[in-house]
Amino acid sequence: MDALFEQLSVLADMALDDRGFDPARLDGILAVFECEARASWAAAEAEHEAVARATETAAEGHLDAVMMGAAVGWSGEADALSAATTAMEMAFNATSKVVDPWKTD
Repeated sequence: MDALFEQLSVLADMALDDRGFDPARLDGILAVFECEARASWAAAEAEHEAVARATETAAEGHLDAVMMGAAVGWSGEADALSAATTAMEMAFNATSKVVDPWKTD
């Protein structure tokens, strides 16, 4: 990305100094910027999904443990069930709030 900024800076200097500015070159640099941004967005979204899945899996495991404890009369099950429910809600919210800034519809 730094190399793209450098190319854009050089192109801007050329335009300011009237030294053979080529709009097609600007279009090319901006197209590469767009590709880089899309790739970065995809990587961030994949990381977010992985974290959300891990959180959801942990919450489900916690909920299973709570349910097993409740079945044998484990004390404090209401608090544990509440904590598991909160963890599952957080996992759901984490996976349902992804907004694609490139979406055009």
